[in-house]
Amino acid sequence: MGSCGSCGSPLDIQTHIYCRACGAMNEAHVSEEGIICDVHTENRAVGFCVVCGKAVCDECLENQGNRILCGDPKHRVYLEEWRVLHTFDFEYEAAMLYANLEQHDIESEVFTKLNPDATESPVRPTIVEVRIPEKKFEEAKEIVKLLGLSGEEMEDEN
Repeated sequence: MGSCGSCGSPLDIQTHIYCRACGAMNEAHVSEEGIICDVHTENRAVGFCVVCGKAVCDECLENQGNRILCGDPKHRVYLEEWRVLHTFDFEYEAAMLYANLEQHDIESEVFTKLNPDATESPVRPTIVEVRIPEKKFEEAKEIVKLLGLSGEEMEDEN
């Protein structure tokens, strides 16, 4: 286990292709061909959006503090005013929580990102995050508990 060269967060430099904390690419794990930007397919990616996980190039890169964002203006708001309530491995699990939050009039968004734990299979595993506004976090935590979802999965930080 090492640390991210950009932000210092723990990072397995042998298997992680990017840092989940700041979005910086782990060049030691990326092939010579690199990773292609999700928007500008003619450009090589330099990192990944910490909100949605899109690969971004220098052209569409937006920095927020020491974290990488894609060009979506909503993502700045999601980063500054929203929190990750829960993470899942599968979208259907997040959809269930999303529906329950909606029934309680709690706005939420679901983001599916590439898991930085590289695998040998052609399909990489994903991390599915459910984000909610900071002001509704405590109320939403109660719903998570009522649903019997593990409290350990709830994020304590942005």
